[in-house]
Amino acid sequence: MSTPVLLYMSKRTKRRVAPKSYYSLTEVVQKINERHVIIRPNAARDAFQLFGWGLSDIFDAYRKLQPKHFNKTDVSKAKPGVYLDFYKATINGERIYTHFYINNKLFLVINSFKRK
Repeated sequence: MSTPVLLYMSKRTKRRVAPKSYYSLTEVVQKINERHVIIRPNAARDAFQLFGWGLSDIFDAYRKLQPKHFNKTDVSKAKPGVYLDFYKATINGERIYTHFYINNKLFLVINSFKRK
């Protein structure tokens, strides 16, 4: 008869649970492919001024976002009840920080596009 083996984990051992985005990147890319996108003027201006990027470059950057780039979800201060997903990534050699939301499941709204 074998003796059962008990494994004890230290009380200090905690598994880090990766944060999960509010919006699916699959849905984000789908909105881009369907051209259901609103880019706030400040986001378009900053992408151009900081990186020399136009609309197609912004769309390309969003298509390259991955779950590992996810930073946090927060509630919009300007629109109560709307969740914003924040991402930090290096895309096309540029370190970007961006946030967005999906408005009424219809449009991807890109609020901000900054240098990380």
